[in-house]
Amino acid sequence: MDASTLKALKVLAVKQDRPLNVVLEEAATSYLAQKAAEDPDVQLFLKRAKEPLEDCLAAIERRLAHIKKHRA
Repeated sequence: MDASTLKALKVLAVKQDRPLNVVLEEAATSYLAQKAAEDPDVQLFLKRAKEPLEDCLAAIERRLAHIKKHRA
């Protein structure tokens, strides 16, 4: 992340009297929700996000293989 963006987020966190990690998590959640509306793969990954990492990675690999197969 570039320094000016991080600085702006820090200033916002101080202004709102909230921890920086809460502001960052809120921004990331908002970004993912926006992307999920645009891309069904993001919806799938978000749905599986609470599963063990190994299961998520396996699902991502299966999805990528499926995409590659249909592009060939």
